[in-house]
Amino acid sequence: MLKIRHNSNIRYVIIQHTGHIDPVTSEDVNNEYLQNGDYGAPYDILIDKNGFTSLTPRWTRNPDKNKIDVNSDINKIFRYKNHFYSDILPSMYQDSCINIGVIGNYDIERPNTLIFNTLVKILTKTVNTLNIDLYVNLLYYSEIVVNTSPGVFFFDKPSLLKMVKKEKERVFIPRLIFPDGGGVEPEVPEEEKSYRLLEDGSKRLLENGSKRLLEEII
Repeated sequence: MLKIRHNSNIRYVIIQHTGHIDPVTSEDVNNEYLQNGDYGAPYDILIDKNGFTSLTPRWTRNPDKNKIDVNSDINKIFRYKNHFYSDILPSMYQDSCINIGVIGNYDIERPNTLIFNTLVKILTKTVNTLNIDLYVNLLYYSEIVVNTSPGVFFFDKPSLLKMVKKEKERVFIPRLIFPDGGGVEPEVPEEEKSYRLLEDGSKRLLENGSKRLLEEII
């Protein structure tokens, strides 16, 4: 049985590309590794060229190695608390990273905006859930092994981090959610319609001088 890693132990996010030149799906990638005798794809999350995410059996700890969670909702990625080890080298990262594979070969083509937007959402969700410092612990695979992955034409990290920071600082007005899934927007007092975030991003300072915890719908 594969070893188990826990969300509380995850400290890194590592991005690489799969290297495929021909169009393939997440299922194709997983089947390719199954045919080589591996426990499915070595990644935790796969992003295809349409920006859709799929969770591999490693991330979902699915005993069925063929079972890919296709087109998974990004907001539900962390409903899984425990995972099988990621098949990544160096081995020191196998129990401490989220291993994201972007389908394609970005040594010969440029990734599109759909992939960029999905990466921003996943990284934002990761920061909000696991409190990882991406400025230190977001790694491109080429930073830990001698290769070019995720590709010489891949997005530069400063652009990704800038958008993640911008996304993280967005303030969402909380909704009242009911058991049937519906909801209503609450009335917002006039003094709360204008505020600024404090430096640590945890509270907002209202015009009347009071402070309130920053509430977000993740």
